[in-house]
Amino acid sequence: QKILIEQRVTVLTTRTIMAAFVRKYALVSGMSPDFLQRLFSFHSVKIGEPVHFQGGSIKFFYSLHILPCIGFRAELAGRSIVYSADTCFNPEVLDQLEERGILSAERKASLCSDCSVQPADLLLHEAGVPPTHTPISALAALPESIRRNVRLIHMSDERAAGSGFAKVRPGLEHTICIDAEPPRHAEAKQILQILQATDLFRSFDVASACDVLACIVPRSYTAGAIICRAGEAGPALLRIVRSGAVQYAGISGATRTLGYCDYFGEGEVMLTDGRHRATATAMTDVEMLEIERGDVQYLLRRRPQLLHRIQQRAQLLDHAPSWAAIGANSVFASFSMSQVTQLQSVMREETVRCGDVVWKKGKEVCDSVLVGDAELAFRELPDASGVSDEDLEPFRAGALLVNVYALEQRLPHEMTLTAVTAGTIFRIASADLFELLDHNPGAFIWMRDALVVC
Repeated sequence: QKILIEQRVTVLTTRTIMAAFVRKYALVSGMSPDFLQRLFSFHSVKIGEPVHFQGGSIKFFYSLHILPCIGFRAELAGRSIVYSADTCFNPEVLDQLEERGILSAERKASLCSDCSVQPADLLLHEAGVPPTHTPISALAALPESIRRNVRLIHMSDERAAGSGFAKVRPGLEHTICIDAEPPRHAEAKQILQILQATDLFRSFDVASACDVLACIVPRSYTAGAIICRAGEAGPALLRIVRSGAVQYAGISGATRTLGYCDYFGEGEVMLTDGRHRATATAMTDVEMLEIERGDVQYLLRRRPQLLHRIQQRAQLLDHAPSWAAIGANSVFASFSMSQVTQLQSVMREETVRCGDVVWKKGKEVCDSVLVGDAELAFRELPDASGVSDEDLEPFRAGALLVNVYALEQRLPHEMTLTAVTAGTIFRIASADLFELLDHNPGAFIWMRDALVVC
């Protein structure tokens, strides 16, 4: 689900679990294992060896389940959380498995004391239906020092009601927080992670990242505050959302909700009229990272290709046809603001007249086309056999004409694409498209076997 609706994710697990995951979802989805593995980054971990993560550490263990499954212990500044994963913690059953020679004495001892059940500030433990899951009675028999920090997962509300344990409730509003002292360099690490998640700064080297850190100013806004107002003069700042939600309403009429790592203000930074291009309102309390115009331009001047992209994106911010084309496309319409930002930075607007050739048969496929307010059609299609009237309908606003396989293999066009009416189209070059798909694998899934995505 995260791969489909969000940007590229990193999966930390063992090679055994990863092999099982890829094998299962290749069968379920019909995708090849090689293609599946292009959709995310895999970091291999070893059981029992701590993995350093965001200033803390995570140690993984194999649980006892009918499928390969791992839980983990996360530690930060002396505080800890344990996640059991699916497992059967039942000392009586474990004794029986040892007696039958299925479990070694060492494995049984580990399952009883340092896997799913161990001292922690928060113990998230499953309590599914035995015998493949953990019975409530086994958790109820734990020492009070462990039992008081148990919260149940993987069970119905009805079963949890009479268990004597609290059940974890879904939703961000029910997040359980364990207070801990921030680790060394915590703020710098968090800012660097945010920079790495944005298309603006992810390619920066260490020295350049240090320059960015020196320029950033954190700022807070209370819920309801107007951060900037369209048309009004104000400081030209690039703003990156650190936490909270911001409503962003552009002059073009497009309204989006911005969240973690989304940014805005590139129009003001790149243009010189000194007026804001949109109204941004804090929907919640918001923490923002802000960089002044001169600092942004200094940082980008050393990267002319990136600077060109940002300038291109700034020109499309208030351009109604680009927003209309994105909003009319079923894949792009669901993009987050950061994904739209990446897309607009690689869209090259082109005006076509009726009869203009957009793609010529026999020439190498080198880009994809998102239709703006023009209408396009393939010249040879009416003469092809088995073509329906629906097939002869021209491609209108929001249609994305793309052939990923032909782009990868550098194949020639099989038909000539022409403009039926005058208007605008947006070209996306091959290299830019593949960079976009690499960071947004959900879109890659939709496009991989398609010729037109409407």
